[in-house]
Amino acid sequence: MSTALNEYLRLAEPYLSPRLISPTALADLERLARLMPPVSASGFECRLGKEEAQADFGVRFLASDGSRALLAGRVDAGTALPSSLFAHPVWQRLRRFGARWDTPGTLLEEELSDVFLEFDVEGTPPPVPIPSFFIEYDRRAWRRLEALEESLALLWGEPLAPAVRERVVACLAALPAGGYVSAVGAMFSRRFDGVRLCLQGLGPGTLPAYLARVGWPGDTRDVEALLARVAGRVERMALSLDVGPAVLPRLGVECHLSDSLHEADSERWASLLDALVTQGLCLRAKRDALVDWLGHTHLRARPEALPGNLRALSASLGAKILPVFLRRLNHLKLVLQPGQPPEAKAYLVLLQRWLGHDGQRRRYVFGELQEVRDAVLG
Repeated sequence: MSTALNEYLRLAEPYLSPRLISPTALADLERLARLMPPVSASGFECRLGKEEAQADFGVRFLASDGSRALLAGRVDAGTALPSSLFAHPVWQRLRRFGARWDTPGTLLEEELSDVFLEFDVEGTPPPVPIPSFFIEYDRRAWRRLEALEESLALLWGEPLAPAVRERVVACLAALPAGGYVSAVGAMFSRRFDGVRLCLQGLGPGTLPAYLARVGWPGDTRDVEALLARVAGRVERMALSLDVGPAVLPRLGVECHLSDSLHEADSERWASLLDALVTQGLCLRAKRDALVDWLGHTHLRARPEALPGNLRALSASLGAKILPVFLRRLNHLKLVLQPGQPPEAKAYLVLLQRWLGHDGQRRRYVFGELQEVRDAVLG
C-alpha cells in the first residue's frame, strides 16, 4: 500500500484550529499533500495578524528518511513522486538537482543537509504545483559558494547572473564575526531576479548595522523598532534577505527558541506570542491556537490509525520501538515591506520521530529511526 503525506496530515488535523487553517484551506493543503511522499518533516506557514485562515505548505527532503532518494528518482527508494509532476521543467530541474545531491562524494552531498519545498496555497492547487526551493547547509559544512552556485544553476537551468553573484558575495563578506549563511532560496513560484539568503548569527546589536553595510534601502530605525517588539523573548534570530543586483527592501527576521523542535515549551512560546498580541501583530485567537498546537501524538493503543508505511515498519521492529509525531513551532517571522505595517507569521512543523526502550541500558532513546534502531536492537 502506497502512503502519501496527506495521511500524516490527518493525524495533525485535530490540533489545527480553524482559526489558523480553515476547513476549506486544509482541504486544499491535503490535495497538495497527496502528491508528496511521507517525509519526516513538513509544516505550515500561517499569518497571525489577519482573520483569514490560509496557510502555505512546506515539505522537507532529507537523506536520513529516504526522501532525498525519492527526489533523485532512485529506483530503490521504495516509492515515487507522481510521474505527472515531471512533465514540468521546474520539476525536471528539481530531479536533476536531487540526483546530483544524492551522488556520494559530490560537493552538494558534502555541503547540504536538506532541501525544503514551500508551496504558496491560495485555493485549489493546480495539478502540477510549483514550489519555492531552499537549500540548507549542513551544520558542519564549509558553506562554500560553489555549492550555492551549483545548486542554483541546476535549479534555474542557468548560472547565477554575474551582478547577482557579486551582490551575494558582498553580503556574505559583510557578515560580522559569528555570522554565516544557513540556507539559500530559489523562488520558483514568485521568481525575482535574485535569491533569498537566510543568515544566522545576527542579533539586535549587529543586524541594523549589517543592513546598512550591505546597502539595504530601508530605514534601519524601522528594523530597530521591530526588534524591540520581541526584546528579551527571543533566543536566536536569523535574517531573511532578498538579494538581486541590489539588496531588495523586503526582509524577514526569524525568531527562534533554543531546542524548540525537541521540547514543546508552551510557556516560552506563549510569552513571545503575548508580546506580538500586545503589539497588534497577532490575534489573540491565533495565539491560543498556536499554543494548543504544541504537543505530540503516538498511537500505541490504536496501531490501525497509523499510516500504512509506519504500521508495517513498526510491526517489523517489534514492541520496543514506537513511531511518534511531534507538533512544534519552528519559528516566528517578523516581516517588513515598503509602505506596509510589520507582519507576523508562524511556522508550524510536524515531525515524525521514533521512541525506543534500550533494555540493556535501561533508558529511552528518541530520534530518527536509524539511531533509535541502533541503540535498541544493536
